Amino acid sequence: MDEPTLGLDVLARRELWSVIEKLKSKITIILTTHYMEEAEKLSDRIGVMINGELKAQGTLAELEALTGEQGLENAFVKIAENGGVK
Repeated sequence: MDEPTLGLDVLARRELWSVIEKLKSKITIILTTHYMEEAEKLSDRIGVMINGELKAQGTLAELEALTGEQGLENAFVKIAENGGVK
């Protein structure tokens, strides 16, 4: 899914999040998003891409431990500023 919630209102976004949560246990979903809270809420594993290159991947806890930051947005910024962590 490529940016599935882009342009949705709050209620529609939450409804789609609910559908994705239900599907997660049945199928693999690859989701691209610029919304860090969306990635935190919906993802079991997260890949951080910078300029089209995968710079880091793992669970939220793994990315936080890797960067020493709390929250995906802070971890993302650290990875982007440091050119990636592998």
